[in-house]
Amino acid sequence: MPLRSQPAGSRGAVKEQGTSPTEGCKIGELFAMLGQPHMLRILHEFQAAGDAPIRFTELQVRLGISPKTLAHRLRTLVAAGFVARRSYNEIPPRVEYAPSPKTAELNELFSALDKWSRRHSLTAVAMVSTVGSFEPPTRGSGSGATPVEGPVSVSRRI
Repeated sequence: MPLRSQPAGSRGAVKEQGTSPTEGCKIGELFAMLGQPHMLRILHEFQAAGDAPIRFTELQVRLGISPKTLAHRLRTLVAAGFVARRSYNEIPPRVEYAPSPKTAELNELFSALDKWSRRHSLTAVAMVSTVGSFEPPTRGSGSGATPVEGPVSVSRRI
């Protein structure tokens, strides 16, 4: 059942309720999960630890991530099967996370991406660095020019 019809002038098909652009595309779902802020840094910590479990507080200190964000990312990794969670009935509470074999398999993917990134530069980054510094658009000329507020149309190509 469609959510609603597209506004006039919009492009694309009507989105079905509960669907996302990556739904049904396994690589898209993986990249969407890995693309969340701090997710790759968290996985890197687990890969560096090998099979050893890591306590929540230890991860928080190493990464400097807020407890709320770290807890959310770890829940996502646990639900996806990349990390196993073990809590101990102790005071103070102790929770450890350990990488699963699924996490170890990511080493091949990360290694391939590392090799690829060493062979290829990102064109946009290379272009921006050769253009120079960005100067915000202004109205007027000379020292009396005032910065333009709001959306700006840029006619020159980089």
